[in-house]
Amino acid sequence: MTLDQRRRIGQTELEVPVLGLGTAPLGGIYAKIDEAEARATFQAAWDGGVRFFDTAPWYGLGQAEHRTGRALFDRPRDSYVLTTKVGRLLHRPRDRAAFAPPAWEAPLQFEVEHVFTYDAIMRSYEDSLQRLGINKVDMLYIHDLDRGYFPDEAALTAKFRELDSSGYRALEELRAAGEVAAIGAGINERGMMTRFLEAAQLDVFFVASRFTLLEQAIYFEEILPAAKTGASVVVGGAFSSGILATGEAEGGKYEYGTAPQEIVDKVARLNAITRDHGVDLPAAALQFPLMAPEVSSVVFGAVTPEEVRANIAHAAAPIPDGLWSDFVSAGLIAEGVPVGPPGAA
Repeated sequence: MTLDQRRRIGQTELEVPVLGLGTAPLGGIYAKIDEAEARATFQAAWDGGVRFFDTAPWYGLGQAEHRTGRALFDRPRDSYVLTTKVGRLLHRPRDRAAFAPPAWEAPLQFEVEHVFTYDAIMRSYEDSLQRLGINKVDMLYIHDLDRGYFPDEAALTAKFRELDSSGYRALEELRAAGEVAAIGAGINERGMMTRFLEAAQLDVFFVASRFTLLEQAIYFEEILPAAKTGASVVVGGAFSSGILATGEAEGGKYEYGTAPQEIVDKVARLNAITRDHGVDLPAAALQFPLMAPEVSSVVFGAVTPEEVRANIAHAAAPIPDGLWSDFVSAGLIAEGVPVGPPGAA
């Protein structure tokens, strides 16, 4: 893979680089990231040829959008692709003294409202542009509408009703007006792509951690059916929250927590095969999703310039075809999942 390669998003005119930088870690998902380190990380990505950046209001409660914007605002706007997300509004805390930010390390001090109505999506879009300091984004994703955030089925259904009644209309208007080139949804769990496609014509799905060397069922169940409607996939979480980058060493992260033993054992099997072929496991993990023609890009996270440079090198590392066939023979990649040169059917 080379960083200047691009693939089309769905049936739109938008083409995106095959490798992108995701900014959730730069919002402080695991640890506080200081401003100088964040800026250096963006600079390393730019210097390394990365021209695709994904962010969201949720990441650091606005922090990641601010940092992304500061890194890009003086770059020629037609030289990169920028995506963000809708579904959360940020508000000043009702009680500033008692406010405790959720989920992030050293985020900005804002409360979050998870809402998918027409007015909320339009406000979210405009708010994101102002936090970025950039007056155009290329794609918008519906963010985190799933059972992880709405475990109660009635609450989940109510949020989908917000989309059905007016939220989709907002996204479709933005696309029709040329404000954005593509609209889609972020996916954290299997079963949700189908639910979205029952109600709307989306161009792209951001599939996080569900299509990796550790998990491929979504390819048959949802990615292939979505592709038949004309939708593309951008893959995030190719390292499954970290363990496919760090290997099976103690303390590896999986699904944002400590990896269970069965996952550690599977990673050890993957790592043994990659070592036999003289390949680094992170290189195989990063390149694997792009062998599927339905996948337009892989987005990786990083919090240091060194991590960025390592991932750029992994993306370009040569991988022998025998590695993939050995994964299949060992039952680590499911039969029928595309393997071979990236983009091969």
